[in-house]
Amino acid sequence: MGPWIKGNLPEGRLKDNEVILGSNAHIFFGKSESYIGDKEVFYGKEFTVVGILDSTGIGIDDGGFVTLASVYNMTKTSESNETKRLLDVKPGEISALMVNVKPEYARVDVATAIETQVSGVAVVTSKELMSSSVARQLEGLRPYLVMIGGGFWVISVLMIGALFSMVVNERRRELGLLQAMGATRAYIFRLVMLEAVQLTAIGGICGMAVGAAVIFVLKGTIEVSLGIAYLWPGAGFIAVFSLSLLVMAISTGILAALYPAIVASRLEPYQAIRTGE
Repeated sequence: MGPWIKGNLPEGRLKDNEVILGSNAHIFFGKSESYIGDKEVFYGKEFTVVGILDSTGIGIDDGGFVTLASVYNMTKTSESNETKRLLDVKPGEISALMVNVKPEYARVDVATAIETQVSGVAVVTSKELMSSSVARQLEGLRPYLVMIGGGFWVISVLMIGALFSMVVNERRRELGLLQAMGATRAYIFRLVMLEAVQLTAIGGICGMAVGAAVIFVLKGTIEVSLGIAYLWPGAGFIAVFSLSLLVMAISTGILAALYPAIVASRLEPYQAIRTGE
């Protein structure tokens, strides 16, 4: 996974009049999109947007990041805010701390140590985008998913092959007439293969569209059932992945229709016309 921040931040620390916005924060300003350099007002104080986060699937998408001094200043300006929205934060107060745990330490152990040594705090361990338990479960299911997918692929090849065998058999008279009028065996072969490519390409596109629609509808259910944030991959990955699936679908059609196309190209014109249905 790449960084959540879009672009590079200015050199040095975040200034008191600067803010980094979450990916969905623009909604609260009535905008369709926020851009770096925009001026936004929080509790009567104006900030310059210096960074925008990519979508994370968690709460920070709806918020923003400012300096602690800016929070204390907003507390003062909110008292005279026209909307009468008060920000009640006293100097020196904080509501949360983020602890960066070194790789050699377990998060659970660090959380337990903080709870036992610091009174009056509640420790919440961060949820990874893919928790270790879910990752282990999916890793254990991978061989079975590969076997099931391979089985469905073999069945698809056989079914498409059987379908095109039936098509060739039903069109024996038509194919025989084409050969009688001068069509070569290579032309008949290409004709059957072209039809296979067209049908499997259309089927692949429809299948991907239906699959994407189902995932979009069940996105919330996936998040709740697995307990993880669901994020759509980047446009580049989706494009490459979709193209790969389309190539695989077309390749499946070519492989399945190869034998029926060879049979169709080797038909004798007279025999095909006489025995055609």
